Amino acid sequence: MARLTPEDAFNIEVLKLMLQLAWSDGQLDVQEVGTILGAARSWDVPESEVAALKETLDTQGPPPAPDLALLRGRSDEVFEAARALISCDGKLQDAEEEMLAELRIILGAER
Repeated sequence: MARLTPEDAFNIEVLKLMLQLAWSDGQLDVQEVGTILGAARSWDVPESEVAALKETLDTQGPPPAPDLALLRGRSDEVFEAARALISCDGKLQDAEEEMLAELRIILGAER
């Protein structure tokens, strides 16, 4: 298996965060799943990592926790991905909005 690049590691953590955000309302919409997997493909995330995410999606088990320390330095990109996920189903659930607000605080973002 090829060694993960720093960019791969960052993208995987963003995907984990997106998965947590999608699951925060207790359900995964097909649009959310498509957005997460589409991001993984467009970012060229290694297939072994995508397979692990798909397994979590298929079993609807608890999403893996992202490494927030790794995400902190690139919070603008993290929020861009989070907004894409939230808007993909056309509904902003209270739980998603709360999680996004918490994320802003955790990542030290000013928006």
